[in-house]
Amino acid sequence: MGAAALVDMPGPSCHYRFVDHRLAPPGTSPQGLPPIIREIVSGLAVPRKLPGRSPARFRSLPLVLLYDDVGLDLFDRLTYLPEYYLTNCEIDILQSHSNDIVAEIPDGSDVIELGCGSLRKTEILLDALNRQRSGVTYYAIDVMPGPLHASMSKLSSRFTNVSFVALCGTYDQVLPRLRESSRRKTVLWLGSSIGNYHADEAIGFLRQLSSSMMSPGDAVIIGMDRQKDRQVILDAYHDSQGLTTEFELNILVHINAIIGEYVQRQRRVCSAPSDDTAAAVFDKDKFTYVSTYDEGIGRHDIFLEAREDVRVCWPREVATQIADGRGTSSECDVVIKCGERIYIESAYKYSDSAAEVLAQRAGLGLSTTWTDSRGYFMLSLFCKPRASMVARPTTSFTSLTSLDKWSAPTQCANRLLEQPPPSAARGQPSTIPSIDEWRHLWAVWDMLTCHVVPWDQLGARPIGLRHPLIFYLGHIPAFADIHMAAAESSPLTAPAVFAQWFERGIDPNMEDPTKCHDHSAVPDKWPAVSEIVAYRSRVCARISAWVDGYEQCGRTVSYDAARHIWMAFEHEAEHIETFLYMVLQMSPTNIRPPIAASIARKARQLPRESWISYAGSSKVVLGMQHDNESALGGKPLPDGHTFGWDNESPSTTVAVGPFRLRTQPVTNGEYLIFLERLGRSPDAASRLPLLVPQSWVPLISGSERQAPADADAAAGTGALASDYGVRTLVGTPSIADTEAALWPVTVSLAQAEAYAEWHGKRLPAEAEWTHAARTYHLARALTIYAGGPSFSDTTRVDDHLDDLLAGRDAAVSEHPYDPFIPDDANVGLAHWHPQPVTDTQAAPGQPGQMPAATFVGSAWEWTTTPFHPYPGFCASPMYPGYSSDFFDPPEARGRDSTHHVLKGGSYATHPRLARRQTFRNWYQRGYPFVLATFRLCEDAE
Repeated sequence: MGAAALVDMPGPSCHYRFVDHRLAPPGTSPQGLPPIIREIVSGLAVPRKLPGRSPARFRSLPLVLLYDDVGLDLFDRLTYLPEYYLTNCEIDILQSHSNDIVAEIPDGSDVIELGCGSLRKTEILLDALNRQRSGVTYYAIDVMPGPLHASMSKLSSRFTNVSFVALCGTYDQVLPRLRESSRRKTVLWLGSSIGNYHADEAIGFLRQLSSSMMSPGDAVIIGMDRQKDRQVILDAYHDSQGLTTEFELNILVHINAIIGEYVQRQRRVCSAPSDDTAAAVFDKDKFTYVSTYDEGIGRHDIFLEAREDVRVCWPREVATQIADGRGTSSECDVVIKCGERIYIESAYKYSDSAAEVLAQRAGLGLSTTWTDSRGYFMLSLFCKPRASMVARPTTSFTSLTSLDKWSAPTQCANRLLEQPPPSAARGQPSTIPSIDEWRHLWAVWDMLTCHVVPWDQLGARPIGLRHPLIFYLGHIPAFADIHMAAAESSPLTAPAVFAQWFERGIDPNMEDPTKCHDHSAVPDKWPAVSEIVAYRSRVCARISAWVDGYEQCGRTVSYDAARHIWMAFEHEAEHIETFLYMVLQMSPTNIRPPIAASIARKARQLPRESWISYAGSSKVVLGMQHDNESALGGKPLPDGHTFGWDNESPSTTVAVGPFRLRTQPVTNGEYLIFLERLGRSPDAASRLPLLVPQSWVPLISGSERQAPADADAAAGTGALASDYGVRTLVGTPSIADTEAALWPVTVSLAQAEAYAEWHGKRLPAEAEWTHAARTYHLARALTIYAGGPSFSDTTRVDDHLDDLLAGRDAAVSEHPYDPFIPDDANVGLAHWHPQPVTDTQAAPGQPGQMPAATFVGSAWEWTTTPFHPYPGFCASPMYPGYSSDFFDPPEARGRDSTHHVLKGGSYATHPRLARRQTFRNWYQRGYPFVLATFRLCEDAE
């Protein structure tokens, strides 16, 4: 069986193929231990630390050895017990949502199940596939041939509309054979098998799965056990019939069988006398099954504990190869002391945010999640995007701690405050973007300009205040090339005239478009798209060569050169968002979705309105102090330096009085209610045309709501439609019928202020928003991770934080990056649309829990602060017009101001921008196209 063996099963009742990918046993040579025995030996010889805070180290055994024929039978029997809730919960989901799940699986595609087991759960899904789909092939992967044959022979004869293939082997042996298929793939990873992987292992496995066998648009459905009452979890792993104990101890019996078979085979090869006692490596009666559950991590660990001192004596055929010249074979024996534990496996229980964090770190997109009736378990659908904005495996706190705490920012709070790590580890990305980050940006740009908007439509001008889309295709490489030429002190990339035509776009005054800052002269005719793309490729090659030289050769660079490179990168990241919100203004019928995305039906009412209070402070720090272009120009780049745009410097301290802030932005559903009520007032009805968001499209009524062909014209009629869809690149989901009602509404500042005035509230100022966000993020992290004083409805967040930080010097407010922004924040195209706001109420009976609030992600947030420079502002010598061309005059206040500051970040914002708390975005107050929302604020005593 050195190569895969294809077996067509005989008989009229068998309708499946069997392919054996297992490796042939090494019976032809006495040399070399099989890999599984080497893994057994090394696991027992070298204790390892489990991820988490405990310093304890444990010997271990390979998890895969639990699943021999006996183990599979014991586990199958265990799944029928009522206390083992996992299987019943997963069956509940499949019975309730099989039609929804099958709707995500197209005709003529492949369904691939990892570790299929008895197929009792999968049978429900196969039944739906058999009834509703055609041309689907189901691949079942498992390591043991006997149970695989039994399961497949039973089901393949029942579901004749599905083709069945059994693949016998490990994932490493089987999965590479599936990558060649060009059909759409849906991978099933059920049963909470992912819970056996530590977080970094799970992320690594999914990244490998995605890169090795998934194509854009392919999906994986993963079963994940959720965190719940501790006793429910413990009961599931200490069943009344003792099956779990038998199952775990059977691993020792299986090891004895594996080693015994190897020894006997070696003796036959060497013509040595047989010794039946050679296989008795373990006596299972000398061990007992024990387990622990860490609620802080959400992990259930399983061990075998020695009842007495145990000496593991390897047979001579094993021992001599272990020794390998390092000593006598007896020195390779292992002594396990009484009470010592051998680690077998973990079972992670996941937080509500775990699926989102997993998706973002694995480079996938979380499409939808289904839960059982008790909320114990979830099936999550992940899709592979055509491109992602960032290299997701590296996160802001990976270097601080393990990845086991899926609500990641909370885990590093204590060690950040007690033992501050170097600044580079405090949520700060590398000073110079890596080549991997660049390539991710370029892939997103290619996707937007080659797939979402075909070349023949790049001449469109969706927003009259902007150039046509083709301008931005040339603007990004032209801007980058200008700065690359400066960084390298070398000529521009040919044709040099592109740098003149594409250097700078337009942003005219909305009230008087004749007023506009200096910009590039528009050519009589835009160059051909192919010419611009070729030019862009040359500029990308130039950037790659520079960054590769920096990363691989470690050459010293000047501050000036590094700043040019950084500016080119962030400028491109900013304009990807610009391009995206322009494309959203096109007719939905002209947009090709970048990914297959499911917008869930509206499953709950609008969230209850919740507010949090702040005492305010006379020392709210805005901006950054240490990125001084004039002082650092010409000098070597400082280690761990943080760059910022000129409007972020210098830092300034302002006073903020007491205020209250809504925990969540205003939603589409809430804003629609506002318009409906406003429309009933004769005095206010005339204002409706100006208040309907440009992010909405009127929908045609019917069973399948859709945007009319002339959606843009219909949107400008001024009449309030019965229903609206929200503009996204993946469709126009209905506010009435889908979770789009729960998304933050994206509007202009003028529209936001109209809502706030109607509500009797206001919007926050820049300093209020900044103070609220960073104190909330840190206070919540410390509350969850470290515990602390109780948080109630009347608790003020900054007072609560002061209590938590008593005796510590956090120094968080002066750091440009906020390492406590949740890892599931919807930024960097984690999704191609906003995400629903969460229920804002704290769970009852849990003192100390803060209400859920969202400050970063899905959409930028408007503030009432005019776009003025901080005191001591100096325009950037490298890009003097970046900010200064748009500053309002000092005397401009409130609605007299043209531009206002926005904070936070949208779903299309690069994480480098969204996580830098000093970043200041700005737009004209009447600009209705930006991905910007708002939250309500009011003064407090």
